[in-house]
Amino acid sequence: MEILAEILKTLIGRAHFMIYVGKNPAAEIEIKDKVIVVDIVNPIAAVGLGIEEFLSRKGTQDIDVIKKIGEAGYKIKIKYKMLEMDL
Repeated sequence: MEILAEILKTLIGRAHFMIYVGKNPAAEIEIKDKVIVVDIVNPIAAVGLGIEEFLSRKGTQDIDVIKKIGEAGYKIKIKYKMLEMDL
């Protein structure tokens, strides 16, 4: 995950993309300056994707990734409709 931190250090401006589970959109991710906004489009698909990822990694790397993104100077916001939470 060191590569992710290095990529984020060099990213300038904006990036915007969607994550799909099959044909269903699960989340929309937008990077603006030093803020990463994850907008949950389909909570069921997003939870399924998260559980699948968690089980494949045994959960230990997920915390490391969030920590490394924070060390690179980024904030992560999770949004679903009107609810918004910072990690």
